[in-house]
Amino acid sequence: MLERYTGCTVSEAYATGSNGIHMPRYPYYAAYDLPGECHYYYRRSVQYLTCQTARFLLIGGEATTLVKEGVVDFSQDLTPWWHGFFQEHFGKQMGEVVRYAGGHSYLEYLGNHPQSKLVVPHPYPADQIASDHYYLENPELIVQLNDKGRMADISSHCIPYEVYDAATFAGKTWREHWELPFVIKLAAPSGGGDGVAICQTEADVQAAQERFGGHRVKVEHFIGGYLANYNLNLHVDRDGTIRFIGGSEQRISASARYEGNFIDLCWHPSPELEAIAVEIARNAANLGWFGVCGLDVIKAADDKLYFIDPNFRLNGSTPFHFIREHFLTHFQRPNLETGYFCYPGNPLAFLDAFLPEIEKKVLMPVGLYYDPRYDQKTRVYLAQVTENDVDAHVSLRDTLAQRGLLPGIHL
Repeated sequence: MLERYTGCTVSEAYATGSNGIHMPRYPYYAAYDLPGECHYYYRRSVQYLTCQTARFLLIGGEATTLVKEGVVDFSQDLTPWWHGFFQEHFGKQMGEVVRYAGGHSYLEYLGNHPQSKLVVPHPYPADQIASDHYYLENPELIVQLNDKGRMADISSHCIPYEVYDAATFAGKTWREHWELPFVIKLAAPSGGGDGVAICQTEADVQAAQERFGGHRVKVEHFIGGYLANYNLNLHVDRDGTIRFIGGSEQRISASARYEGNFIDLCWHPSPELEAIAVEIARNAANLGWFGVCGLDVIKAADDKLYFIDPNFRLNGSTPFHFIREHFLTHFQRPNLETGYFCYPGNPLAFLDAFLPEIEKKVLMPVGLYYDPRYDQKTRVYLAQVTENDVDAHVSLRDTLAQRGLLPGIHL
């Protein structure tokens, strides 16, 4: 059984200390984006993407977290709360937060800190960020390991697939090798289910060709009626030591959108599931990679396990695993339902409205996004917590919704 990882911050996980800059997901912005690996993201709302950068504020530690404007800095924007609940519980886990505006200002910040090591899930073109600015000696590993078209390089448990370049995918010859249903995915990193299309009909295939046009894709067999969709967070040290951070079952919509996680903080994977995750992490470590990965594995109806998505970065569930000890002070076996929620008011109004639940750790917000230029809603990434009771989660979610806390971002 894997030893449990006990680190609590980005600076610990990536061994950067105070010399690190953590940049969460989706650093590109449409006004600045260049054709290439990442411009697909901007078919999704910019507000959605910037909300995602707020997920990791409470786990920065000594590292600086560089985020888009609109992300709420707990220590600056929530002064009465910071000098109470949040500072008491998370003061040592939250490092400096620096916010930028526009597509170029984060590059200016990075350029002014050339000695700081950058932890980022999507690398930049070499003419923007020099290779020696990253925490990895070879930053191209970020691309390689997150490439869905190269998963077979690091795992023997993939669903059979083929990879097609943009020109081949735009044509018809590849269809001769596939019978419906099947799944089409962007090969380049994507998130939240944005890069996944489940094809049941020819109309679905045509829609996917339009949606992913101009991009390299993978096509894989469709596994219907699966029993579980696991996300396993592992930590790999510089020396290759692998530890278990935590696991969860992912909440996935019928259209394959990521909606959050169900987390049992005392859960440990079966030996078979652990072996698959260790195989993948070991292969990545042998290439020179270290840090945090979240590996998605499904259990099919016949109990066979398949590796379906590489996430060599902090995951949506990572903050809650890192702060697990906070939950264990109030619950014997805390079960969490995580995801984005939306509240019709500013962040202080949200916090004040749910003060009892937050103090009891029934609600645990780890990131807030609020841009009054856009609307008057607070987007919050949080966990709803109960004592190992699925029915209690449903009741809690319904009660909170009646008080204005709605699941989803509600753009």
